[in-house]
Amino acid sequence: MVFLFLYRMKKNRLIIFLSLLFLSADLPQSAYKKIDKTIEVLWPNQEIQKKQVNVEGYIENNLKGKFTLSKLLNSSSELIAYMVISNANSKADFFDYMIIFKPDLTIMTIQVLIYREDYGGEIGSKRWLKQFYGKSDSSEMKFGYDIQNISGATISANSITKGVQLVTNQMHHLKSKKVI
Repeated sequence: MVFLFLYRMKKNRLIIFLSLLFLSADLPQSAYKKIDKTIEVLWPNQEIQKKQVNVEGYIENNLKGKFTLSKLLNSSSELIAYMVISNANSKADFFDYMIIFKPDLTIMTIQVLIYREDYGGEIGSKRWLKQFYGKSDSSEMKFGYDIQNISGATISANSITKGVQLVTNQMHHLKSKKVI
């Protein structure tokens, strides 16, 4: 009887763990709306297809957290950009962001999708994020030099800078391995 009880407890914990894992891996609907709106602004009056790229086995160990890569294709199925959805730590939680790269891996735009804290949300401003536009090398993204700090959002600003550096390096790694 005790064995059966312990078995059921382990099984229930596994189900709860897997449920939380899958629920936390997905973004809320508002994030998908931001993604679609950003794509619509970049390519107005065009139908853009998102095709997810399987990067399993190619992700480097130093990139922790979410890394979802999609190719953005025009109506002729030509590659027009890459889109990466990732996350980074803030002071007590984490936030999700999107980077759109040109085919040559130059950053076109960055959008903070979900910010889960009361302070530091200023990193989501287009004005501040424009510092990353046109960069294709992580060495061009030194926090405090190339990328300016934001008073009151130092942890998040530093965190997204490191995240963008790691994602950019990962994109170059994937290109060198001919995954993209």
